[in-house]
Amino acid sequence: MPIGDQNFPQEPTQLRSALDVLLKKISGSSLAAIEVVIMNWSEIIEESLYPYCKPVSIQGESLTVATSDPALSEEIYWQSEKILTKTNSFLKNQKITQIKVSFIAEEHA
Repeated sequence: MPIGDQNFPQEPTQLRSALDVLLKKISGSSLAAIEVVIMNWSEIIEESLYPYCKPVSIQGESLTVATSDPALSEEIYWQSEKILTKTNSFLKNQKITQIKVSFIAEEHA
């Protein structure tokens, strides 16, 4: 069967667009939302925490933050209201209501 008989779009889809659609279906969030948080993370998180944690995903209304130090989990939770307020100030089409913290062990060379 020739390819021309199938219902493929005439123009190629940009990878970024395809990934955004896929991410939205899987997590309920767009690629743009996590990018905005990552780009503004230094303004969102307290300076003392910045080197030790980073945003990794948004699923629905939940922001997941990874930290290399499990003791910082408590500090992130204590500051969650401030982090949520600052995060939401950068997001236009989505509201984050919860922060989840995950621990990622650092690799040693």
